[in-house]
Amino acid sequence: MGTGLAQALPFLATPLLTRLFTEEDFAIYTSFFAVASIFAVAVGGKYHLAIVLPKDEEDAAKIFTLSIYLTFAYAVLIAIFLPFFHGFFPKGLENVLYYVSPYVLFFGFWSAYINVSIRHKTFTTNAFAKVLQAMAYIIAAIGLGFSKFLAFGLVIAKITGTVASWLFLSQKSPTNFKLVPFRILKDVAKTYIDYPKYGIWPSFLNTISLQALVLILTKFYTTNDLGYYGLTFMVLSAPLALIGASYKDVFYQKIAALMNAKRHQEALAFFKKSALALLIMGIPICVVLYFFGEPLFGFVFGDKWERSGEFASILAFSFVMKLVVSPLSSIFNATNTLRIASKWQVLYFISTFVTLLYCASILKLPVEQLLIVYVVHEIILYGIYFTMQHHTIKSYTET
Repeated sequence: MGTGLAQALPFLATPLLTRLFTEEDFAIYTSFFAVASIFAVAVGGKYHLAIVLPKDEEDAAKIFTLSIYLTFAYAVLIAIFLPFFHGFFPKGLENVLYYVSPYVLFFGFWSAYINVSIRHKTFTTNAFAKVLQAMAYIIAAIGLGFSKFLAFGLVIAKITGTVASWLFLSQKSPTNFKLVPFRILKDVAKTYIDYPKYGIWPSFLNTISLQALVLILTKFYTTNDLGYYGLTFMVLSAPLALIGASYKDVFYQKIAALMNAKRHQEALAFFKKSALALLIMGIPICVVLYFFGEPLFGFVFGDKWERSGEFASILAFSFVMKLVVSPLSSIFNATNTLRIASKWQVLYFISTFVTLLYCASILKLPVEQLLIVYVVHEIILYGIYFTMQHHTIKSYTET
């Protein structure tokens, strides 16, 4: 409930934010969040995910400390080297890169503390921390939007929300950070080396792929186009997160239980039923966006954002495809066939960038045509992904 509320609150505040901030403000935030999301993949060397595993509290505390150390060192490296990539960004957007390092730092701290909370099963604390994060973001964004006191208001609001949530978790945490010599942490670093070794690069590729369109728009298209797409992305991401993420948890739990019990025919039937249910949920949203995207966005977010509605009407079909296919990807976890998923991820990463780069830099397509090409690409690639999912689970019924 808390996670759903935390995802819904920023979405509900967006109609006010679109009246306080300009297209350029949203473009800056979109670029920032794309780059920050990519770099945030490697915070703490992904050791924070291992905090829940050890039986011994002392080992868990060591992993926690190791994650904090690595996050701090990583954020410093980003602060040193990222400014050298200012040339990638058009004038007016490049200075937002200075905010990536602070965000990654606090996000890494937050991630370590949230996993300590999961370890101790303080789920209410987790839920409240996520709601607090959303509320702090909204309050800071509204305050900065009205006052115009600082540049990059949406970016600063995002960082503010993360800091507020982290400070709350640190006060509630049963594990406190203590400075210890790094040599004491070597044993847990070796024991759980698979997390950075095998966890970072697949997540890195996945995140870059998800942000590919933002990166291409940042480099080859106008700031206004990027800002309009930024709002479209924020709006379409909300139902994807609320419906998709929630359904994914339920699906994984059920499908894993059926596979473990070797009830393969039931698992296949449940897979098909889940795909149909997600499709039924997605089609009404797709129809509304396709036929009424422009006037709907103009009414809800203000007349100047009708172009975002135009983008949404184009992207509606890829939205449905992702809504259906993404939650079902946990079939690879349930069947321990992650190598199949990783092959698709590499294919998706390469094809996405090759397609978008060719269309933007060689063909120089207008942004609307680029979005149409992107939608066709998404439908084809996610169609392949769905076929792989279906084939994987069906193969168990044939043995």
